[in-house]
Amino acid sequence: MYKFTALSFFLSLFSVLIFSCQGKKEEVISWSLVSSGEKIKFPLNDQTPNISMGLEYFGGEKPLLFNVNEITNSLQIFDLESQSLVKELTFEREGDQGVDFQYFHVQSLDSIFLFPPFGKRIILTDTSGKIKNRIRFELPLGYSTIFPHNSYYVSPPAVIGKELTVKVRGDRRPTEYSQIQLDSLALEAAINLETGAVRMLPLGFPGDYLNLGSKQLEYSIVNQGGKKLGSFIGDHRVYLAEQNSEEWTAKDAKSQFLDEQMPFFAKDVDSRGINEYAFSKSRYESLVYDPYRKVYYRFAYPTVTFETDEELRTLRTSPGPFVVIVLDENGDILTERRFEAGTYYPTNFFVGEKGLYLSINHPDNPENQEDVLAFELIRLNK
Repeated sequence: MYKFTALSFFLSLFSVLIFSCQGKKEEVISWSLVSSGEKIKFPLNDQTPNISMGLEYFGGEKPLLFNVNEITNSLQIFDLESQSLVKELTFEREGDQGVDFQYFHVQSLDSIFLFPPFGKRIILTDTSGKIKNRIRFELPLGYSTIFPHNSYYVSPPAVIGKELTVKVRGDRRPTEYSQIQLDSLALEAAINLETGAVRMLPLGFPGDYLNLGSKQLEYSIVNQGGKKLGSFIGDHRVYLAEQNSEEWTAKDAKSQFLDEQMPFFAKDVDSRGINEYAFSKSRYESLVYDPYRKVYYRFAYPTVTFETDEELRTLRTSPGPFVVIVLDENGDILTERRFEAGTYYPTNFFVGEKGLYLSINHPDNPENQEDVLAFELIRLNK
């Protein structure tokens, strides 16, 4: 007679578990970016362009969109729910309250940072529009300025402790750097908000970035949750690091729509060659974090062909097709979508609670209106 023992029981249970596991297939999640048709439109006055030089979304009890207007030296505040301008902070350019700024960052409604172009100051204000503080700093030799641009290779400043971590630029032309020189160039500075003291952070460019020739040195970095994710104009990979790390970890994040070999140019390249590289060749641009879905959007541009210099110049103001790649928090690709030219203006965007909003004010879009700042919601579905 067969005896039922503890050993036989566990062997039988183990067999059942094996066969049940074999019967289950791992679920594959399919992600997609979908144009929703849902639009937000903000009416503009006759002094505000409908292509913005800088946008920043601020969530909260009442979601707001901040827009910089360089013409009037002002910061406009739009209410997303009412789709209206609720306040405009206009700053004098001279005097005790004077400031001439191009970039900004909304840490809170009580702490708004203004950044003068090529300045050695950070100005602190709030929604009253009054200047609360001016923080003076000096970058070390080899760096020209901080560069917290709000629409071009976006890298939002981050307040970490008593310091503001902010993107910097070197003081040489791209063709003047060798890889050895590039290896010593920092990407960010940490500026003490009490004393103005500056320390350069250790992370830099990839060690093989210039292995085939010169490239533009633009990049985008997101500081989020004690970690960094970086993207470079001429590199398929993205780079991850802990906040205090001295080394990047590279992850492949190549778009299927870009050339396999990223472009480069010769040391003696002329201005036309630089423009061709910057506006018509395969390249990656802004990297943006979506805190609501815990993903990153990486903007990219596939190579486009042109026949005349006029067509090349037109790409400055009428961008061609572009790509949005969605990455998870580990830098792995979830999905990507190619957007054809003529509908969306890819450097005007923001992330809200519902998803990614892209400007529909492309010059070739029949819906483009000069007196309206308009966006369409792009949903991330799975």
